[in-house]
Amino acid sequence: MTQAMSQNGPSVLHITYDLIRGGTEGQCARVCMCLNSRGLAHRVAVFRRKGFFLESVEQACGPVYEIGITRMLSLDTFRRVKALAGYMRSEGFDLVHGWDMDACIFGYIAARWAGVPFITSRRNMADVMPEYKKRLLRFADRHAAHVVVNADSIRAYVEASGVPSASVTRIGNIVDVAEFDRLASLEVDGMPSSDNPVVGIVGRLEPEKDVATLLRAAAILRDESPVHVVIVGSGSLRSELEQLAEELGISQVTTFLGERSDVPSVVRHFDIGVLVPASNEGLSNSILEYMAAGKPVVATDCGGNRELIERGNCGFIVPVGDANALANSIRCIITDDRLASELGANGRSFVEREHGQKVVVDQFATLYEEVAKRTISHEPFH
Repeated sequence: MTQAMSQNGPSVLHITYDLIRGGTEGQCARVCMCLNSRGLAHRVAVFRRKGFFLESVEQACGPVYEIGITRMLSLDTFRRVKALAGYMRSEGFDLVHGWDMDACIFGYIAARWAGVPFITSRRNMADVMPEYKKRLLRFADRHAAHVVVNADSIRAYVEASGVPSASVTRIGNIVDVAEFDRLASLEVDGMPSSDNPVVGIVGRLEPEKDVATLLRAAAILRDESPVHVVIVGSGSLRSELEQLAEELGISQVTTFLGERSDVPSVVRHFDIGVLVPASNEGLSNSILEYMAAGKPVVATDCGGNRELIERGNCGFIVPVGDANALANSIRCIITDDRLASELGANGRSFVEREHGQKVVVDQFATLYEEVAKRTISHEPFH
């Protein structure tokens, strides 16, 4: 570890899987670019050199280091972790921050070999991970210099695993409101032409996201309060969900848009944003984007969803898997224009106040300075 920070602050290496726009990867990219724009030394390492932000990150932060690990255990994996440790030493980083599962596991090992303090991120409950990876993540958390979480529900999970509360900091997800508004104003292709209110969902089509519950709610609403469902995202369950829509008799009012890079402009056409995960949820970027677009939200009581909706006063929370409750909440919003407008305005205001770019990046900058000082001086974190 370097023994003295630059006058501007610690130099930090951020590790994430790739640099796609959404999810954890997009959060990492935005934070790094913002910090570099302040004259701070932040670099990025990825397992795969790909994604929406790759070119922008390299322009803002310098060359992106490719780790290239493809297997959990192999001689090549050992060599690549060793090379990563060498890169950390040669660049003289003060801190390393792992943003996702693989980053926390392999990044922790490399940082330990390099003698550089390591920060882990926990951004979901790890419900869908195999048990051996959960154990490795808990080990990394307990031995890290600090743990960053993005929701109070994740904080409780991490502290229950044995990490002292003083070693955990909650920092919410960043929303670049100016960028969102610019992208939302662009023209969009593929949106349905419908007289019914558009109820949209943005998320992976995987079991933990439970998109089937939204389809069942739409079927309940079909006769008295019909809606058009727009599903944005890809995943292993797409064919199964298309078949379910057919069986429920709502295929004509259900549009699968697949993976999209123009999510803000798509969300602009929603009347309600929905998210119905059954497990593994952290602090949802999808909900934050619904809120940024000024749309009311209905979501299941999973992960950090309740924190966002109740603190933002922007919609309703329903039990996991409860299609009737979901349908009732959607009906309540689409039949009350004044309520819909109020909820949407509340959400937009909350995002600007609590999740704006400057607010979140200031918190990360403070965290890195405090952790770096603590690891050099061995003082307790405050």
